[in-house]
Amino acid sequence: MKLLPRLLMAFLAILILASCVPTKKYAALEKDSIMNKRERDSLRNALDKNRFLKYDLQRMEDQMEKDKGKYTELEDRLSALSQNNQDLLFRYNQLLSQNGELLSVSSDEKLTLTEELAAKQNLLDQKERELSNLADNLKQQELDVQRIREQLLLKESELNNVDGKFSDYERQLQELQTVLQDKDAKLLALRQSINKALLGFSDSDLSISEKNGKIYVSLSQNLLFASGSDNIDWKGKKAIMQVAEVLNTNPDILVNVEGHTDSDGSPSSNWDLSVRRATAVVKIITGQGVDAKRVTASGRAFYDPIAPNNSANNKARNRRTEIILTPKLDQLYEIINQ
Repeated sequence: MKLLPRLLMAFLAILILASCVPTKKYAALEKDSIMNKRERDSLRNALDKNRFLKYDLQRMEDQMEKDKGKYTELEDRLSALSQNNQDLLFRYNQLLSQNGELLSVSSDEKLTLTEELAAKQNLLDQKERELSNLADNLKQQELDVQRIREQLLLKESELNNVDGKFSDYERQLQELQTVLQDKDAKLLALRQSINKALLGFSDSDLSISEKNGKIYVSLSQNLLFASGSDNIDWKGKKAIMQVAEVLNTNPDILVNVEGHTDSDGSPSSNWDLSVRRATAVVKIITGQGVDAKRVTASGRAFYDPIAPNNSANNKARNRRTEIILTPKLDQLYEIINQ
């Protein structure tokens, strides 16, 4: 058999990788990975916003400390004003009690003292209002700070959960890639072994191809059977036995033998003939020591042609037996279903 160029082998490997994984589950996994990546980016943006919130929190706390200082200063001033007011009241009471003695004091002086006392009282009332407003502002700032702290704690918790989730997805994808690479390597080695084992047969009697992550060994009717017969010719037995030798060295490969016919004859007879031929090939394979649990025989009659049954040449192509080799995907399904 002629070796394919490296470029074609790479292309086929990509096709195998894309087709061997269950399409829906692998696509769903990729979609989940993309969506989770977007979610992680979104949360990272949220983390950046949280940093700005932390900066605002620090700024507000600094401002609150300054306001507390003002609050203390106003309390001191209020205390001084209160004391001053008490002094004025005391003086005022003294003046009232000594009213008889102050008859000589002019009414202008009394009015000035009364106005001074009223002005002091107004100033005291104003300072009390300012102090009350400042206390309300400080209380609101404390509530804002508490709310921001709660938001930061919630975001940190969400980010921790997302990081754990992404770690699981990344591990799962890494395991999946490892299994796929291992499967591809085994398929390549298997195909090379079969090519080497079947070098002595012509292309018209035997062909090896790779499709959908499987290796197809197609044996023509001319190599295996006489027309309408399920007795295998000695050349065909030799080819099948050589394939069986390769299978014995690859115990993790599943084998499906399919019999195919052309469109001549009735569907019933073609069904029977294709099944008998597939079974005859299976008997030789298992007779060479291949575990029968790995092998399946099936007939397809003329319902899976590789060419239209409109000429003698095309009908000859359709009269074939295919040995389909498939790697076990148990490990792959385990990773996908985690």
